Amino acid sequence: MTDKLRRYVPLLCWVVAAVALILIPFKILSYGYVPGGDLRRHAAQAVSQRPYTEVLVMRPEYTMDHSPGWGWILRRVHEQAGCKVDALAGFSVAGLMLALFLTPMIFQRRPEAWIAALLAITVAIPELPTRWTQGRPFILTIAILACILLTWSRSRTPSRGLLALTSVGITLSVWIHGAWYLWALPVAAFALAGWWGAALQLAACSVAGVIAGASLSGHPIALLSEAWFMASSVSHQAIPKWMLVGEFQPSTGEAVTLLLLGLVFVWRRTQNKSAAQLLAQPVFCMAAIGWILGLYADRFWADWGLPAAVVWMALQFEDALIECWPADSLNRLILAGLAAAPLFLHTTNDLDRRYTRCLDEFHLDARNPELQGWLPEAGGIFYAADMGFFYNTYYYNPQAPWRYVVGYEPALMLEDDWKVFRSIQASGFAAKAFKPWVEKMGPGDRLAIYSAAEPAVAGAEWKHAGGGLWIGRKSSK
Repeated sequence: MTDKLRRYVPLLCWVVAAVALILIPFKILSYGYVPGGDLRRHAAQAVSQRPYTEVLVMRPEYTMDHSPGWGWILRRVHEQAGCKVDALAGFSVAGLMLALFLTPMIFQRRPEAWIAALLAITVAIPELPTRWTQGRPFILTIAILACILLTWSRSRTPSRGLLALTSVGITLSVWIHGAWYLWALPVAAFALAGWWGAALQLAACSVAGVIAGASLSGHPIALLSEAWFMASSVSHQAIPKWMLVGEFQPSTGEAVTLLLLGLVFVWRRTQNKSAAQLLAQPVFCMAAIGWILGLYADRFWADWGLPAAVVWMALQFEDALIECWPADSLNRLILAGLAAAPLFLHTTNDLDRRYTRCLDEFHLDARNPELQGWLPEAGGIFYAADMGFFYNTYYYNPQAPWRYVVGYEPALMLEDDWKVFRSIQASGFAAKAFKPWVEKMGPGDRLAIYSAAEPAVAGAEWKHAGGGLWIGRKSSK
């Protein structure tokens, strides 16, 4: 019986790992989970099918969405399947998580090594699952990066097929996610490791992928220039770091993760692996580059360094397993179960209501008769200094005929509005800081403020909409 079971060990390890990873996003969605942030505006735009120039009050330099491919996919899903915003949110969360979890595993010889690495990193960083469930296209870029690092780390001379697949992957990343300039980072990692030939080939794949991905948008010059202009605008804003969105703020340094990587390093050293074998690799250099740059802006670590760290651990686990056990060893199946079960339980538990807090949130409903006259008129502007207000209101009212002064990135704002917004932030959202917007408002515009009591903003009259949200309109007095 044991001998017959051993024949199926490799297949069963794949089944155990795949089933656990597939079940994770669907268990999370079963709570009724809808992430905040960019997922909501992507889903809303797919339903509204209006360009952002008709949704936001924007600088004239911005004419298009910097994630055109993701918008195209969501629009097709909406049109062909009739999916509304909630279904599009579920599609985004599940689809992108499965891409991140399953695609890199295809390139591993021992799938249990991949789920063991995922378990280790999610235990070290308990908040990581909530980032991977955001349903944003950057998750696809992480998946593609992980695949490239896994496949390119095995040989300094990639095959033609691998070069073609890499170019296709980068094409998809640029078209769906944007941020094309960040593909210079893995090229730098290969060069830093001394893999010059591979670095030049990866650079060629990156250039081809960037050109192809930008071309798929239909507006290649605009996509490339506006993405670069946005990154430059954000990095050159003369404001304290705490005012920036989370991913542009500095990383904490991830001491626990560094400790985890150090333990894996020491463990592998005890198995007669030299420091050069473990560290002089492009994947480790990618993790190091991401960690260093993350001290300036966390997105370098979260989206580029951290995935590389996971891949590095997965490769170390895989090599150790191959050295330790034959492919048909029952120990592999035991390990797969011991990694899959806690990974599923850890990533899907509703720790600190991370997946159910959204069920209690308040949102505006343009159909609410009590709010008639208190919402912006057609062509009006909703002034608010809370980005969450834009995400939530647009998500639940995708067809509303007004625009928002603050959207998904303050760098998009008109200069005068940007200065008012930053002044409001600097004042701790003091009521008097909103006065310039009240003076600027027309009769069809509205101001939204979260406050425990009616805001003391001169020149406006107020309506409590619920959930601590007050809506103001120009006073007739």
